[in-house]
Amino acid sequence: MNTLEHIDCPICEHNAAEPLFDKDSLSVVICKQCRLRYVNPRINRQTLEAAYTEAYYPPDKVERIRTDSMEWLQMNERLIELEKQHPSKGRLLDVGCGIGTFLYLSREHGWEAHGIDPSKSGSAFAQKKYELDVQCSDIFEANFPSAHFDAIVLYHVLEHISELNPFLSELRRVLKPETGTLVIEVPNGEGLQSRLQKADWPYVHPHDHLYYFSAHSLPQLLQKHGFQSVTLGKPKRVTPTTSLRFALRQAVTSLLVQFHLGTVIRVYAS
Repeated sequence: MNTLEHIDCPICEHNAAEPLFDKDSLSVVICKQCRLRYVNPRINRQTLEAAYTEAYYPPDKVERIRTDSMEWLQMNERLIELEKQHPSKGRLLDVGCGIGTFLYLSREHGWEAHGIDPSKSGSAFAQKKYELDVQCSDIFEANFPSAHFDAIVLYHVLEHISELNPFLSELRRVLKPETGTLVIEVPNGEGLQSRLQKADWPYVHPHDHLYYFSAHSLPQLLQKHGFQSVTLGKPKRVTPTTSLRFALRQAVTSLLVQFHLGTVIRVYAS
C-alpha cells in the first residue's frame, strides 16, 4: 500500500508549487500563488490518523507534560490572552486537547470546558485525572450542534490536519457567528528562525507537520472560510524563573513578534 499522496495547495487549490528543501525523505514546497509552504507528496491521512490514535501520548510523555511547569505556564499565558479577546467566557472547545491541561485551567477560570482528541491515551487521561468532558474523536465524529461554542482553540494542531478545508468549514459551523472566537496557534513558517535554519528548524517534521503557515497565509486560509475578522496575537515567552537573560530573550521575542518573525503565530478570528 502506498502511504504517500499528492495534493494541491489547500488555500488557492492550484498545483503550482516549487521545492524548498527535503527532509526525512519528504519535500517541503511553496505555492507560487499564495506562498503557503507545505509537504508534497505527504504521508496519507489513514497512516497519520493511526499514529495519532495509538501512539501519540505514551505514558512517559503524559507524565512529562503533566509535571512540566513550563507546560502549565504556557497554558496559563494562552488562557489570559484568550480572555482578553473573549472576556465573557462561555462554552469552550479545545480541538486536539491532548491530556487536558488547557481545558483544566479554563474550567478553573469559569469556562464550560469541552475537548476532543484522537489519542486514546491522551483523552483517557484527561477524562480520568481531571474529570474533563473530552471525547476521543475528531471534529466530524463529535457532531456538535451548529453555533454551539463561544470559543474554539487549536494550539499546534492545524499543521497536523490533512483535510484543511472540510475541517475549517466544520469549525465555522459549530462556532457561534459574530460573537464566537476561534484561536489558532501554529509554528511560523516564515519566522526568523525558520528562514535561517530551513530544514534544520526544529518544527520541521514533514511526517506529521504538513503545513508551515505564515502571518500572510493563515489569515488568507481563514478568510476563505468566512472568518471576516482575523487579527494576529502576540504570544509571549514564559519561564518558571526570572533573570536578566530571560528578560533580554523576552524583549527580543516581543520585537520579532511585532514584525511577524517570531517562532509561532497566533491568530484570533470571528
